[in-house]
Amino acid sequence: MNTIKTGPDSNQTTQCPSCGREGKAVKATTLHSLVRADRQDRIRDSKYLFCGSQGCDIVYFTKEGGHAFYKEDLTVRVGIKEESPPRPICYCFNHSVEEIFDEVRRTGRSTVIDDIKSHIKSDVCSCEVKNPQGSCCLSTVKPFVNEALRQFGKEVNEQASGTGHKDCCKP
Repeated sequence: MNTIKTGPDSNQTTQCPSCGREGKAVKATTLHSLVRADRQDRIRDSKYLFCGSQGCDIVYFTKEGGHAFYKEDLTVRVGIKEESPPRPICYCFNHSVEEIFDEVRRTGRSTVIDDIKSHIKSDVCSCEVKNPQGSCCLSTVKPFVNEALRQFGKEVNEQASGTGHKDCCKP
């Protein structure tokens, strides 16, 4: 287990207790927005991390260990963890993995990244409260666009390259 010491007796982990994938810190605001109402009282005053592993049912876990929220505890589907459609990928503007692949199949390109970027410029994102990852979706969307382009024999272009951090609505 990957642990970090934060004090003489404190053991904290940054890895999911189920699959071992490195977690990504999320704010309490994200949990309060997406955990089902009947599970809100289970949210602790702890640091939570997001597990993005597709095969794992844990979505959030505490650094201290011993506490987690699962896919069924949320009000939304966690698209990157799902295998069956619809798989949401942009929660602010309702884009899905299937939409990306369908558009690339039909037209040879995807307009999803441009659509998200235009909304970001209009400052209408709510990633922190809508996206289970608690952050901008572009770094998740871009690899799916690249995968769709490759799958349909199209050239991966600059639009779909990179992580998108400079384009994100929340730095």
